[in-house]
Amino acid sequence: MSLITFSNVSKYFGSDLILDHVTFNINLKEKIALIGQNGAGKTTIFKLILKELEPTLLPKEDKPGQISILKDTKIGYLDQNALTDIENTVLEELLLPFRETLEIEAKINKYSENMTISIEEYNELLEKYKELDGYTYKNKIEELVSKFSFDLSILDKKVKTLSGGERMKIAFIKILLFKFDVLLLDEPTNHLDISTIEWLENYLTSYPGTIIFISHDKYFVSKLATRVFELENHKLEIYNTDFDHYEILKKERYESLLKQVKIETALIEKYKRFIEFYKPKPRFVSRAKDREKKLEKLEKNRAKLPPNSKKQIKFELEGGNISTRQLLEIEDLSIGYKSPLIPNISLKLYGQDKVAIIGDNGVGKTTLIKTLLNEIKPLKGKIKEYRVLKYGYVKQNDFEFSSNLTALEFLKNNYPNKLEKELRNILGNFNFKDDEVFKSVNVMSNGEKMRLVLANLSLSDYDILVLDEPTNHLDMFTKESLINALKHYKGCILFISHDRYFINQLANFVLYLSKNLVIYNEGNYDDIQLLLEKQKNIKPKTLKEVEESLKKEFPKKTKLSNNMIIKLNNELKEIEDEIAQIDEKLESEFTKYSEFDELNDRKEDLEERYVEILEIFENDK
Repeated sequence: MSLITFSNVSKYFGSDLILDHVTFNINLKEKIALIGQNGAGKTTIFKLILKELEPTLLPKEDKPGQISILKDTKIGYLDQNALTDIENTVLEELLLPFRETLEIEAKINKYSENMTISIEEYNELLEKYKELDGYTYKNKIEELVSKFSFDLSILDKKVKTLSGGERMKIAFIKILLFKFDVLLLDEPTNHLDISTIEWLENYLTSYPGTIIFISHDKYFVSKLATRVFELENHKLEIYNTDFDHYEILKKERYESLLKQVKIETALIEKYKRFIEFYKPKPRFVSRAKDREKKLEKLEKNRAKLPPNSKKQIKFELEGGNISTRQLLEIEDLSIGYKSPLIPNISLKLYGQDKVAIIGDNGVGKTTLIKTLLNEIKPLKGKIKEYRVLKYGYVKQNDFEFSSNLTALEFLKNNYPNKLEKELRNILGNFNFKDDEVFKSVNVMSNGEKMRLVLANLSLSDYDILVLDEPTNHLDMFTKESLINALKHYKGCILFISHDRYFINQLANFVLYLSKNLVIYNEGNYDDIQLLLEKQKNIKPKTLKEVEESLKKEFPKKTKLSNNMIIKLNNELKEIEDEIAQIDEKLESEFTKYSEFDELNDRKEDLEERYVEILEIFENDK
C-alpha cells in the first residue's frame, strides 16, 4: 500500500533548480534512506511531504507535479519544533503523546471514587485505557529517556534550560512516543553516542511504521535501509535494495551506462563518416538520408553520463616530519574538574598513530582533549612532551567566525602572507567555487562551515591533529575525501568520533573510556567491540561487571605494539647502514671542510636517534 506518492515533482528556488521531475512511491513499513550530497534537495523533499513547500509549475506544462498522501496518515518530523513550549518541563512535553490516555485515566479515577456509569461502560474505559498504553506509558517514557543517555532527573527540568543537542534528543523521544505512521528523520544520529546509536538502530528496525531518513552515517544506513533513494544532479534514482547492495548496483549501472555511451559514440561517428562520404554521390543519396534519420534519432536519445554536481574534495594535510618518533607520554593521568571522571590513563603516542577516542556522551572525551592541550589542568599525573609539538585543533560544532567575514576574508585574516590566488585555489578544492568564495560565513550551512575549517587546517603543518567530531555535518562524499587526506597524513591524529565507519577506516588504536574502565587497544572500532562482546556473551552481566572483568583480562596497554616494534627495529637497521656508509666516506680525502662537517653532523643526528630508540625499548620493558 502506497502511503506517499510523488509524480513528476519539480522544485525551483528562484532560478535554481533543486528537483527535476522526481517520481517515487513509499509503502507501508518501508525504511527509506534518502541520500545525496549536501544541498542536493533531501530536506526539500521532506518539506514537500509536510506541505511546507509546493511543487513548482514549469513553463510549457499544464500542471505541477502531484504529491499524494494516503488519507489519515500521521506524519512525524524530527526537529526542535517538535517541542511545543520551552516553558514546559521535559515530562510535560513527553506526556503530550498520551493526551487521550491521560483523559481516560482522569475519567477512570473519577468514576472509581464515584461510580456514576454502568459496569459495562467502566470496563470499556479500562479496555480503551489498556489499548492506549495506560498501564505502560510511564515506563515507556522512562525507558526512552534512559536509552538516550539521560538521567531521569531531566524529566523535571524545563525545556528552555536544555542545550540544543539535549532538546533534539527530547524531540526524538517525543516523536517515537507518538507512534506516527510515517517518521521523517533528518540526521537522526547527530548528538548521539555510539551505544545510543546502536540501540536506536535496533529500535527503528522493528518500528511498525514507515521511516524516511536522511543520514550520512554509513553503518546506520546499512543497518536500517530497505530501499535507497539517491538524489544526484536534481534527479532521483531508486534502488530497491539495502545500502550494501546499492553500492554494488550503483557501480554496475555506471559501468553499463559508460559502455552504452562508448558504443553509441562510436556509432554516431560511423554514421557521420558514412553521410560525409556517400551523400555527394547521387547513387547513394537515399542511403545517406536514411543514415541522417538514424543519426538524428540516436543523438536525440543517446545515453549520457551524469555530470558531477560537485567536484570531489581533494586536499592534503601537511606535517608529520617526526613520523616514527615518540611524541608524548601520558602517565597515570586523572582528568575532571572537582573529581575524576574516569580511571587514570597511561599511554604513549608516536608519529603516525591515529587514535580514536570513544565512549558515551559526558564520559570525559572532550575533557581529556582539553587536558592534553593544557586548557584544563589535570587532577594528577603527567603529560610529557618529548619535543615542542604543534597542534591543529578542530572543536566540535564550534565555528569561531566573525559573522561579517566571507570565506576568502577568513583565510586572508589567518594567512595574510599568502596570495589571494592561492587561497582561492584552496577554497576551490573544498568546493567553494567562483562567487562562493565571497559567501558570508553567517549564511553558511554547518557543512559549509566545516569545509571552511578544514580548508583553514590544510594551510598549516602540524605534528598532532586533535579533532572533536570532525565528520559532523559532512555528507558521505566529503567524509570519504577527509578519510583519504587523514590516511595520508604523516603526523599523529587524536580524534573523537561516534561514526563507526569513519573510526574503522582511520584508527589504528582505540582509547575506550567509561566511568569504570579505560582500555587502550591496537586496532579499530570492530576490534574493541570484539573485546566487549566477548565478555557479554559469557553470561548475563551488568555493565559494571562487564567492565570489572575487562579490567582483569585487558589491562591498560602501555607496551609497544608489534607493528611499532617492527618499525623501530627497521629504523635501527637503516641507521646502522647509513652510519657505516658515512664512516667510509669520512676516511676518504675532502676538498672542502663543509662536506666533512655535514657528514659529521648527520652522523651525530643518527647516533642521537639510535640512542633514543634504544631508550624507548628500555622504558617499554
